[in-house]
Amino acid sequence: MDKVELTKTIEAVKLNKRTMRPVSSDPHTVPYGAILDNLKEDGDQMQFFYLGEPYESKAETVKHAIKRLD
Repeated sequence: MDKVELTKTIEAVKLNKRTMRPVSSDPHTVPYGAILDNLKEDGDQMQFFYLGEPYESKAETVKHAIKRLD
């Protein structure tokens, strides 16, 4: 997937850009209508970039909240 749009708000954990590991356990809110780039499924988690920053959320949550951009 290249770029997708969120159809509802989700919670995601911010990742370190270099190591791609969580910076903290506090979730950030990614709002409805946000554009996500470079989605990559990693087990039961989905990694993506939002506003140039890497995030991770449960794959099922993300899959049910995205719409492809054409």
